[in-house]
Amino acid sequence: MSRGTEIAEKARFDRIRYAQCWEDADVLLEAMQITAGDVCLSIASAGDNTLAIAGAGAGRVIAVDLNPAQIACLALRFAAYKALDYDEFLEFVGQTHSTRRHRLFARCAVHLGTESRSFWERRPALIARGFAQVGKFERFLQVFRRYLLPVVQGRRNVERLFALESAEERRAFYNKHWNNRRWQLLCRLFFARRSLGRFGRDPSFTRYADQSVWDSLETRIPHALVEMTPADNPYLHWILKGRYGSALPWAWRPENYQRIRDNVDAIEWRCDSIEAVLDELPEGTLNGCNLSDIFEYMSDVAYRSLLYRLARASAQGGRLVYWNVVVERSRPDIFACMLKPLRQLATSLHRSDKAFFYRDLVVEEVL
Repeated sequence: MSRGTEIAEKARFDRIRYAQCWEDADVLLEAMQITAGDVCLSIASAGDNTLAIAGAGAGRVIAVDLNPAQIACLALRFAAYKALDYDEFLEFVGQTHSTRRHRLFARCAVHLGTESRSFWERRPALIARGFAQVGKFERFLQVFRRYLLPVVQGRRNVERLFALESAEERRAFYNKHWNNRRWQLLCRLFFARRSLGRFGRDPSFTRYADQSVWDSLETRIPHALVEMTPADNPYLHWILKGRYGSALPWAWRPENYQRIRDNVDAIEWRCDSIEAVLDELPEGTLNGCNLSDIFEYMSDVAYRSLLYRLARASAQGGRLVYWNVVVERSRPDIFACMLKPLRQLATSLHRSDKAFFYRDLVVEEVL
């Protein structure tokens, strides 16, 4: 695994940071517009969105992550789609109750490479809990849900929020019963830069921040709770209830399970820097890139350098998709001859983004 990149030098890679993907794959796939046979690059993270790209019909999906624990998460999902049926998969990841996750793991293990198998065999407690529940970020949200949310919002209020059907009803409920001073104070403190960096994400996440996390959440939370439909939002279900409920992310839905299984072998993965992977690709190889929010961890100089590499490795019409929370990143004017921002599309998709905590979505097309 190569080092030397800015992210590699400043972030830690000794634990599972994300056991689930916290970007909306519905938005991602609509932005990427994948066609059969496309070659796509994807930040591995927990693996769900890489699997969604394969399920959408890509011919080759190159997943990359500097963190071997995140590669292990993707590899175990890959093995689960190979070995398990749909109901067993939901048991295994922790969406539904199970007392047999170790037996399910034994069936998956035959599809794991040596390093990934060893990683999970050394962590039987994580398998027993349901491995999609065990990342640092998921544990951070569990603390919020179990110990802090009940202080400001009772279970009855939470259930009522998900039951209200119209935006008018939700707006009245939000203003009268939900958005009180205790709720605002809780969010300001819990999602402050220091607490989120220390307990939820990597401290380097906010190194280049040009605003606080709350500055984004202050407008996005009411959008998610009022303008969108909470009952249809898997991420809101998980944050407030601890399970996705009937609303599931793209890769976990029954109608998509077989699509992923049929094309799961299109996925390959590298535990390496994205720069190292790009430098090995011929010019014009990629048709789409799922970049998560990696640019927030970089200086502007590093961002521009990587953006150039991505444009060089992409075919004409290829799309780069990424999210911002606390650092504003979008194509600099110096790259106007290489990349075209699709702002209208990005704005429209951002309004429907169920992963509501991002300040904005960026979609750029290679010229």
